[in-house]
Amino acid sequence: MLRILRSGRRAYEGFRKTTIQKRSFLSEAYGCEEEWNTRLQIPLLQKYNPENLFMILEHKYAREELVSAVDIDIFANIVRSKEQVEELLNLLQSLRHSAQTTDTLDSTHHAVVRYLLDHDCTTELMDVLHNRLKYGIFPDHVCYNLLMDTYIKKKDYTSAAKIAVLPMLQEDSENPITNALSVYACHKYLEDPDAWPEPPKPVDDSKEEIKIRVKYLRNPYFDDHFDITDPRKLVGKTLAFQGRVMDNTLGRTCQLRGLILYEKYQVATELIKQWLNEVKGSIVYKEVFKLIEKDNESIPEEQTANELKSLMEQVNKLKKKNLCKNSLVEALENNIKFAVEEQQEIDINNQVQAYIDWEKRRQILLDKQLYEQKRQAKMEDITKLKKYLAERERFLTFFENEEQIELEIEKRQQGDKMEMKRVLRKPNALKKLKKLKEETEYVPPKIEHMNK
Repeated sequence: MLRILRSGRRAYEGFRKTTIQKRSFLSEAYGCEEEWNTRLQIPLLQKYNPENLFMILEHKYAREELVSAVDIDIFANIVRSKEQVEELLNLLQSLRHSAQTTDTLDSTHHAVVRYLLDHDCTTELMDVLHNRLKYGIFPDHVCYNLLMDTYIKKKDYTSAAKIAVLPMLQEDSENPITNALSVYACHKYLEDPDAWPEPPKPVDDSKEEIKIRVKYLRNPYFDDHFDITDPRKLVGKTLAFQGRVMDNTLGRTCQLRGLILYEKYQVATELIKQWLNEVKGSIVYKEVFKLIEKDNESIPEEQTANELKSLMEQVNKLKKKNLCKNSLVEALENNIKFAVEEQQEIDINNQVQAYIDWEKRRQILLDKQLYEQKRQAKMEDITKLKKYLAERERFLTFFENEEQIELEIEKRQQGDKMEMKRVLRKPNALKKLKKLKEETEYVPPKIEHMNK
């Protein structure tokens, strides 16, 4: 009996560990998997094979340098094999390099993100999302939430933080779940910030000195937003952005930590002064001061002495005021739970309706594209027919219009003579014409095989 109880306890512990490891903030229904997979039953998408469609689109782009946003959308929605990741990325680049990139469908962004997520292509996914100029993929709120929730569940907080900074870069704070997950992902990532190193700066290793004449030199410009590459500053700006949206004790805590990470010390100083005068309840979480000390350990002492002195004076004043002593992590988790309860059903209903709308729009645009192709083909046929009829008319009415034709020939010959006189007036014209004639009349020698 005791053996049975022990084995049952071990089984329970194993189940408990599995449950904790696979913990998720979003429900299974949030992904709308069943509704998303029904797209494959649409007659339009069933007509195409991913391998054949890629060959057609690649050949068309190589021949005409043209690519259709609808065609790329169809490919992104029907591709299922992991081996076609590179093909999908190549087509996205082709679309981005064409004028059709402005017509990219919303369903394309969604399909690309879900395809890469389903196949666990984290490296490719991060490259696509952070290289917007190259691929032009901008996720919707459901994709943001699914991505962050998935990586948080895997305890891959670095990838979750890389997703969290994207809504901030787009200055998007419309979705409460996205906002809450972003703050949580950034907070958890900062427990091990070395996992996301700053990309190396480009090094000019060219040995040749190339001098180029330019009209004027452009002054170096840094927009302090899209040009930011330091992960510390990106995460800090995200915390500050989302904290400002929350406007409560948790939000002020995120703002304070975020502005210090973002190195906006003067802004943080003024903000603390404002809080000391205006906020009556708990200003920030007490736990944040230890986190700030940990964040500042990597800052050089010279910079700390010069730029953080007045800020830390205000921080010390803030420590003596009314602070919240509850757990900051629990507050962040409760913030997510509240947002999910409030927004989850709305997001699910909107996403299911979006799938229906995307299907209708895709069909409308495809019909329009096919109609335009048929119209262009008819125009080409009409142009060829008009040319043939004009040549035929000229042939049949030659004797009636013989004098007019001779006048046209004479007029063209006179024009050629005038052009030749103009050319001959140039220096060394005769030598150049002679050389050009020799090059034109050159016949390469024949190489005959001698029989030994």
